[in-house]
Amino acid sequence: MTNPPDPILILADDLTGAADSAARCRGAGLPATILLGRPRPPLPAGVVAFTSDSRHLPAEVAAQRVANAVNALRETNARWYKKIDSTLRGNLGAELDAMLEALKLTRAVVCPAFPAQGRGVENGYLVAPGVPRGAVSLPALLAQGSSRRIAAILCDADLPKRIRRAAEQGAEIFAVDAQSDDDLERVLTVTEKLLPGALLCGSAGLAGVLAKRAAPKMKRLDLGQKPETASWPSARRALVVVGSGSSMAHRQLHRLHQHFGARLRHIVVAETVQSLGQIDPSAPVWALHLPRPAPDAVLDGPVARQLADRLATVAVDAIEALRPDLLITVGGDTSLLVLHQLGVERLDVLAELLPGMPLCRGIDRAGQTRLVILKAGNHGDESTLVTLLGQTRLPGADG
Repeated sequence: MTNPPDPILILADDLTGAADSAARCRGAGLPATILLGRPRPPLPAGVVAFTSDSRHLPAEVAAQRVANAVNALRETNARWYKKIDSTLRGNLGAELDAMLEALKLTRAVVCPAFPAQGRGVENGYLVAPGVPRGAVSLPALLAQGSSRRIAAILCDADLPKRIRRAAEQGAEIFAVDAQSDDDLERVLTVTEKLLPGALLCGSAGLAGVLAKRAAPKMKRLDLGQKPETASWPSARRALVVVGSGSSMAHRQLHRLHQHFGARLRHIVVAETVQSLGQIDPSAPVWALHLPRPAPDAVLDGPVARQLADRLATVAVDAIEALRPDLLITVGGDTSLLVLHQLGVERLDVLAELLPGMPLCRGIDRAGQTRLVILKAGNHGDESTLVTLLGQTRLPGADG
């Protein structure tokens, strides 16, 4: 009898980062689980994604969080993956150094492109919607927190030569360009050939390619790569909780209001929280969200965390009153805090509805099953929330 393949362990710095990677892996045909606490053996089969919940912390504290998370599982036979944000937010270098040290590894390949969401790296610079070309340098951001030697690597026909040359010159962190899924496939192939054992670090894009490569060696889900939506229960009422301050998240809220009109009830959670009022059974969608932040507001950090915590408290009260069939959480801090307050410790990924957006099933502390969709704030386009609701067959979501 052969032993089951080793799981893939994905460590992200926030919950939606863990979720979008798990979604991509589920889309590649692998079982995927998101754990909201620190994983403990025995681990679920397939892909296990979890978070150090460290993006909002100072670099040295974040690094210690990562080290603690890895050390708790260092004896586990697994393929590790360091998940970072595709727009390069967070403590990139400090967390990567901590993970390399905890795993006793000397090299990492960093490739944060997520082509399905329009994010890539070209000549070492971030390419993403709303980001000026040449404004954000991946090698420079890594160097801010890392003490290791960093090499910027173009992804072209000479990629193997560039990797080999950088390795000969003592590079420890290889920051590699990518613009497409084909680029990501090439990066993974060259890494496995020339840098075996190197830690892979990237967004959900590279995680999905890794899962696709691992799928033949693991047991695929019976539902295959595209589960039938008929197997999911229809949602009669949905609660959308938006804690992200990104402009895209607020454009999505505006589009949601345009689409549902009077069938949508929404509450802005500010300093003085409005009451839910009388529950209207004819309203299929309720939305809770923070006020749109000022253009110069910091979207990560202690202030943003406090706002997310306040929103989560109101959201749990709303869940108790509304009893929604479906919960959509938008933003990493918000998603984690809402689910923690509900007592959800594990989410099994049922499907990837849109790139990096999983439909999950979890059980809260009261033993009630919850259907949850997690979404990073700036993922998707203006119609994404409406599209997600339509895929769960919510009344009125299709027009």
